[in-house]
Amino acid sequence: MWKYNCEKRNKYYDEVIRLYTQEGLGRTKISRIIPVGETTISRWIRNFASENQVKVIMKRRTFIHSGTPIADAENTEIKDLQAEIARLKKELTHESLRADTFNELINVAEKQFNISIRKKAGAKQ
Repeated sequence: MWKYNCEKRNKYYDEVIRLYTQEGLGRTKISRIIPVGETTISRWIRNFASENQVKVIMKRRTFIHSGTPIADAENTEIKDLQAEIARLKKELTHESLRADTFNELINVAEKQFNISIRKKAGAKQ
């Protein structure tokens, strides 16, 4: 079951899991209540999740059983967010190309017509 069977694990493991899953406390708050480090608490929670085939998201402190509507909704939300990230990256690329095009247009105009279009640094306004 457990790789290491130490005294702290035997004494505090069940309480840590209860505080995390039922009370909704985070690792930091649990480590203030129980004399165990945050890293150890994180490892125990991950181990508990893998042993019980449960999905645990550490950042949000949510506890989700796989296959529930909440987990499915979360998967949909993740896919939507990934699609939006892809769209925004494409938009950023387009705007970067547009800015480069305008800069080149100004360079050509300044060179061809021998006029200064850009404002000079420190110009009075």
